[in-house]
Amino acid sequence: MSLEMSHTGKLDALASLCVRVGVNLQPGQELIISAPIEAQPLVQRVTAEAYRAGAKLVTCLYDDPSAIRARFDHARDETLDYAAGWISAGITRALDAGAARLFIYGPFPDLLAGVTPERVARVHAAMAAATKAEAAFTADLRVNWCAIPFVTSSWARMVYPDVAPGFAEKRLWDDVFDVLRIGGADPVREWRAHLDALNARREALQERQLTALRFFGGETDVTIGLVRGHRWVGGSAVAANGVQSVCNMPTEELFTCPHRERVEGHIALTRPLALGGAIVEGLHLTFRAGRVVETRATRGKEMVDVLLSSDDGASRLGEVGLVPTSSLIARKNVLFYNTLLDENAASHVAFGQSYSACLEADGMPEREGANHSSLHIDCMLGDGRMNVDGIPAGGQALPLMRAGEFTL
Repeated sequence: MSLEMSHTGKLDALASLCVRVGVNLQPGQELIISAPIEAQPLVQRVTAEAYRAGAKLVTCLYDDPSAIRARFDHARDETLDYAAGWISAGITRALDAGAARLFIYGPFPDLLAGVTPERVARVHAAMAAATKAEAAFTADLRVNWCAIPFVTSSWARMVYPDVAPGFAEKRLWDDVFDVLRIGGADPVREWRAHLDALNARREALQERQLTALRFFGGETDVTIGLVRGHRWVGGSAVAANGVQSVCNMPTEELFTCPHRERVEGHIALTRPLALGGAIVEGLHLTFRAGRVVETRATRGKEMVDVLLSSDDGASRLGEVGLVPTSSLIARKNVLFYNTLLDENAASHVAFGQSYSACLEADGMPEREGANHSSLHIDCMLGDGRMNVDGIPAGGQALPLMRAGEFTL
């Protein structure tokens, strides 16, 4: 069953949404796209839409999963610490000159099956080092950018293993279009109304000036301190270049910056992770003074341990996010094995790098305890049992969520 035949109109709508709302491309602006090679039908539409919106130039960098796998299977061990930094250097120059950025994420969850965690971790560390300057442009919200999902055949097989391949892809596309609010008469208008609601709740959280969050429910009971001067982020955001964009589509989360040394308690993940080509299930984590001191898992523990020991900040938190169980993605009741979607179905934490966009002033990350790492791994802990209290300075705990739903 052809994607072109079954979803042509919706792909057109998605391309328009990417350009007009997600990236919010400005006339005369350059656009740089990264995408899996399977996403060519969408890239073609985005490119045409971007030129109609006045783009100066559109460039796409394609990933070929077979080439990625070939490196892990055949490359000499001593070459795994090398990354093509010259590509990232060119992108960095373009972003510095005012380019916008679009990431089309098409996961290949089984791509690295059988590869040792050590090889995965080395390649990841090399890529993180090579792209550090480039990544700062998006992490610091210096430019307008957006990330969106694209359904690959291997991703569809993982989500719907008992459905014939062509129909599995169609079914997953139906899910993705639904959570992207594509299918109604005016997706752009629907998105703007959704963003208005998220922005209003974000401001309500900001006004409370909290010092910590306590998550309790199910097998989780953890208190997460927040950095002084933290900023809640979510919905739409205005980049340093003055352009308002939506960093992730779909988006249902509101998130901020935890203090790297002020996390105490234990977390039980409520959703599996697709991590470095491995699936992690039943993960339990214990924190002391902000660091993970114990991990347990029914599957994939080795990969978790390798990644969390990859640098000093990898075992500490860099993000905490709130998502209601009534979110459009949560109501789907589908495990997507894709962080871009799964983190918007449940409240979550992320190990590794903090986002400076969650801090009020330059220099705050080092002064106030934000985390530094080459990693950023989102882990879902929310469900219908989860309660969240906000703790203000010297005040009584404020209920923010009960049974997975916001109370404010």
